[in-house]
Amino acid sequence: MYASFTTSGSLLSRVTNPVFQMSTIALVHAVLPALAPMERAILDEIPGAHVRHLFDEGLSTEAERYGGVSAECVARMMTVLDLAIRARADAVLLTCTAYSTIVPQARERFPETPIFAVDQMMVERAVADATRIGVLATFPAGLEQQRVMIQAEAAARGKTIEIVPSLHPEAMTALRSGDAATHDRIVLDALPALAERSDLVLLAQVSMARVFPQVPARYADRVLSSPQLAARALKASL
Repeated sequence: MYASFTTSGSLLSRVTNPVFQMSTIALVHAVLPALAPMERAILDEIPGAHVRHLFDEGLSTEAERYGGVSAECVARMMTVLDLAIRARADAVLLTCTAYSTIVPQARERFPETPIFAVDQMMVERAVADATRIGVLATFPAGLEQQRVMIQAEAAARGKTIEIVPSLHPEAMTALRSGDAATHDRIVLDALPALAERSDLVLLAQVSMARVFPQVPARYADRVLSSPQLAARALKASL
């Protein structure tokens, strides 16, 4: 099931760059909690942009059913991307990290439109700055794909990286059911132990960005969240 709607940054009554006012950015989501934090990050970085959301929960539920991003899941994502590009998006951002590794394939299929993985900039920064990277995740397929991205980035840099995973699917279950407080508590409770074993901690899912302002001060400079970094990459492409 697909749903889309458009929000204009002009509602924020900001003084904007005319180029950005004409830009339409399509955000492809697999879970509803990713919509708000990603739109907020986009409009903070690109005031006046038109944000178009394409939401297909089947992107996540089918990945769970198949035990990962199968060929069927990839085909489904390509269909959603085709909708975004037919709607004349100037750039497309995949907010579900489970699909980040298919971005090169998507770029080959749709070469006329910039397509980004939400966590690419976060992964690049983590590999540049750390050797022991903690990945705090709430979605199994997202954790696995982020592991692949980190390893690929490390190989490209000729760097040896240790990945320290911390997976908590019960947090995503709580968030999907509307219990944001339980989601936040699970994530924040898991953070200290992971931070003690890592140089940097990545909040793997966009939906986890909601806890970033709640990270204790002693860990704040060692925790990365993807939305703002992704928004900056989008801005540079326009």
